[in-house]
Amino acid sequence: MKLAFFVGFSLLFWSCQRPTNYTQIAPPFEPEYALNRFESTIRRYEQQDSVQTPAAGQIVFTGSSSFFFWKNAKADLAPLPIVNRGFGGSTFPEVTYYANRNAIKYQPKTVVIYCENDLFESLSKTPTQVRDAYVALVKKLRQALPKVELYYISIKPSPLRWSRWQEASKVNALIKAFIETDNRHHYIDITQTMLKNGHPDDSIFLADSLHMNAEGYRRWTAVLKPILFKKHPQ
Repeated sequence: MKLAFFVGFSLLFWSCQRPTNYTQIAPPFEPEYALNRFESTIRRYEQQDSVQTPAAGQIVFTGSSSFFFWKNAKADLAPLPIVNRGFGGSTFPEVTYYANRNAIKYQPKTVVIYCENDLFESLSKTPTQVRDAYVALVKKLRQALPKVELYYISIKPSPLRWSRWQEASKVNALIKAFIETDNRHHYIDITQTMLKNGHPDDSIFLADSLHMNAEGYRRWTAVLKPILFKKHPQ
């Protein structure tokens, strides 16, 4: 019940401020998992920060395992100032829950968001519910960082989840439409770079058919780097 209240309150607050052309929000879903299940990862990041705190004005990556496993993100995207704070198989409600500790506190110029797990937890969510969970996250970031540049990376096509690509594409389309209402909010489409003959390119994935290998991250780098350079010229 508390989890439903947390997500529901965030969405209600945002609904009072959303642009007039924003689609009416759907009833929020109640996460079937504890929002603090990745607390140990967040604490490890805080321990790192206690040794060396990242400077303000950098690019924070927040979201799920596609960021968490991108161990070479800082080197791959150099000289862009990357602070990678991806954690586990996180979802939008979890990224919202940890936003103060995992993104806002760094006072970034830019926040890049990637999550794909909301659709694939044990209880089914609709694309509209996933979009609304993203809206709640944006509301929290905007409230604390009104001038921050936000980037959403589209849900990636993978062999493991290809059977539900139609739903994932719907989430992407809904979020893209929302993003277009804000000139400080940007949509990064990585779909085509991950396909071969209209299907996920097996050669860029690990054995689990979900997470990317070095070639997958090379392709992400080729897409992300020039886009982020526009706001962070070095």
